[in-house]
Amino acid sequence: MESKALRRLERGVGKLAERVRVMGDRQEQLRAALGKSREEIERLRREVERYKRERTAARKKVDELLKRFDRLHLGSERAEQ
Repeated sequence: MESKALRRLERGVGKLAERVRVMGDRQEQLRAALGKSREEIERLRREVERYKRERTAARKKVDELLKRFDRLHLGSERAEQ
């Protein structure tokens, strides 16, 4: 009777050990995915900052061109036509 209970216990421990191993593997996969996600987030933040700088520079350039256009008084002539 004890040997039967012992075998059942060993099987249960074996199954639990396998589940722990599988869960450990899954944890490592998730850890790796999280690392990649963080890298991607940082890359995207840098890209957003670059686009913001480019947008600001483009707006500044447009403002400069509008000022030059106004100085040439071409806008008022076209508005009259």
